[in-house]
Amino acid sequence: MNTIRNTLLTLALAISLAACEQGSTDTPPSPAPAGPSPGTPPSGATGIDPVNGFQTTNPPITRSTVNDGAGFVLIADGTTATSFTITVDTRERRYVVIRPVNSAPNVPVLLMLHPTATTPETMANLANVSDYVLTQGFWAVLPQAIGGTWDDDPSSFANLDIPFMNALLDRLYADPAIDDTRIYATGFSSGGFMTERMACELSPRIAAFAIASATLRGSQASVCVPAVRRPKVYFLGTSDAIVAYNGVFSGTPNGLYSAADTLQFWRQQQGCGGIVSTTLPNRANDGTTVQRDEYTGCGNGTALQLYTIYNGGHAWPGGDPSFVGQATQDIAATGLLWLFARGYRR
Repeated sequence: MNTIRNTLLTLALAISLAACEQGSTDTPPSPAPAGPSPGTPPSGATGIDPVNGFQTTNPPITRSTVNDGAGFVLIADGTTATSFTITVDTRERRYVVIRPVNSAPNVPVLLMLHPTATTPETMANLANVSDYVLTQGFWAVLPQAIGGTWDDDPSSFANLDIPFMNALLDRLYADPAIDDTRIYATGFSSGGFMTERMACELSPRIAAFAIASATLRGSQASVCVPAVRRPKVYFLGTSDAIVAYNGVFSGTPNGLYSAADTLQFWRQQQGCGGIVSTTLPNRANDGTTVQRDEYTGCGNGTALQLYTIYNGGHAWPGGDPSFVGQATQDIAATGLLWLFARGYRR
């Protein structure tokens, strides 16, 4: 397991963005500024395609690189990015909020957890999340791991990030602009493993979960008894050289489950029965194809889906194609996970 973690660290360091790690302020986001049309997407916005998660706008979205107070991030014009800090157990922790300039009341929130040795700015850029913030009207909240590494393994003794997530959720719940029943969580790579830990330990506080390039740790499965069962969607590549689709010592305490074993674990937890599989349109000539498995008969409000990216690497679907391995451009994980999650409430 240390070998896997070190490999993740080495590869992620090679592609991480340069970002200053200084905190900005310990005050939470203020209510949205007044505007003539709060929450209104740009003229001509048509939303998210239900098959591939992509969105179209007319005119096209324009973007600018901004300093959020701690680093640089590329965001859609009409959105803002601000770095905040919060003190948890005497330690200062950082997070970034990307939101529309004109934000509607009772806004939903998407927590987004970055890969190892990167930053919130990295995650925002590779997922193109500010485009969806602009057109769909939610806030993206991107926390920063200590030293770039999430405490995602419940068998470790540090337990630094569950208290951080609880404190961050407390702050979001207290913000009158936010609908605290519609807070969702997603993560990529080690951020995906941390999102799974949250699905096990913080399920009463988060309405739905999405995981990319991360399967289930054996150490997590052995202790995972969620207080509330929540919907989940996975995005996993068959050619992922970091988190193997077929697992690493799958089913053992120190291993990583395969995609099949990971989904079987949640099928049993959520009472799912059959599977409906759909081959999605081959939208891009990039050597990948995508199959969506929808699990049927799951308990009320506990939908379960898997997007298998054939020939897909350790990458965010529809995002930056230069991460590790092939990032399919047949689907957009950001759009599909939002389409999946947005109707659920805790």
